[in-house]
Amino acid sequence: MLRQAARIMKQTALTVCLLMLISGSVSANTPAYFTDAIDKEYRALLQHMADTLPATDQPLVYLSSFTPFSLLDIHATKLSSAKDREAFTNFNLGVLGRQFLNIDKKTHSRLPNLFICKNKACTDKRINAIRQFLDAASAELDAFADNSALFIVQQTSAQVYRVNNTFYSPTQLITYSPSHHAGFVPSATYTLSEPQQSPGLMRLASDSAALRQRMATYSVAAITKVHDKSINVIFGGISDNHWGVVINYNGATPEHGANNHIGLSYDVVRELSETRFYYQTN
Repeated sequence: MLRQAARIMKQTALTVCLLMLISGSVSANTPAYFTDAIDKEYRALLQHMADTLPATDQPLVYLSSFTPFSLLDIHATKLSSAKDREAFTNFNLGVLGRQFLNIDKKTHSRLPNLFICKNKACTDKRINAIRQFLDAASAELDAFADNSALFIVQQTSAQVYRVNNTFYSPTQLITYSPSHHAGFVPSATYTLSEPQQSPGLMRLASDSAALRQRMATYSVAAITKVHDKSINVIFGGISDNHWGVVINYNGATPEHGANNHIGLSYDVVRELSETRFYYQTN
């Protein structure tokens, strides 16, 4: 009992310290588009993450949680300006990265470089990986496109993954609702459930299982629908630095500087066919 009490007191103390640090970070760097209501929503979200993730002093333990559409990759879906949505992704990495990654400022600032590719050899290698995945996962991608109930599939591991706004683990599901003002997802508004009590959610998990297996084989971080049939296949990234391919695209290939469906601006675009293009955002 005494050991358990000591562990609880230590965890509580670490959480309090974490929240004090986060509060200072937010106060010093609050973006101009943050209204008082949005600021309140974000602070509630930070409290939720502090309660959800065990405190650790080990570096980069939570790095995978910052990858596209993972738990700490927060999106402000209701901000009307693409510029603000993109700026928020950097702000969020700054705030949560300082608290959960346990790395120095220099290392933190270099994280996006892990996903930036400028030279031809690197780009060609990426496009080859994209083509291999698209060939292998053709049937699964068609099924995803045709399933109106699916719009996001993300996978951290075989047992930990996201379908739409629900994060799955073997013993618990957590389903997020967008926050009222900024549309934060994840947010501090959520419901908890158990797999055996959630047949509808487990049906979506089953519907996406074959696609998730393909994603794991070819190291794909997340797949989202853009609109109607268009699909964004994200191979990797952090914050506003993503790379991947958009398929089933109808229209002119976007130009450098254009924004994608989640507000990120295209830095590199290469047309692969009339309906596909490789991209890198930055």
